[in-house]
Amino acid sequence: MEQIIEYFSANSVHLAAALVLAFIILFSFVKKLLKLGLVIAAVFIIYIAFLVFSGREFDPEQINAAGEKAAKIINEGKESLDKTIKKKKNQAIDNLLKEN
Repeated sequence: MEQIIEYFSANSVHLAAALVLAFIILFSFVKKLLKLGLVIAAVFIIYIAFLVFSGREFDPEQINAAGEKAAKIINEGKESLDKTIKKKKNQAIDNLLKEN
């Protein structure tokens, strides 16, 4: 890690390129999250319109149950992702220590 920091502090052009690349990656991630939010909102609006046109009643409990199920799935995915990241990070550290 120290070698990377020293490398970027010695080569400001590469540091600038790395920062631009990191910004692009972050921006694309935020853009995808925004699109996902818009799609979810659109699906919700279409669902409400379907209920109104079909004459059914809107049941908030149904939405709450779906939200709780989605939150559970997201938390499980988050935990799995955290475990995978920690595992890969430890593998990378082990590989770096073996090289030295």
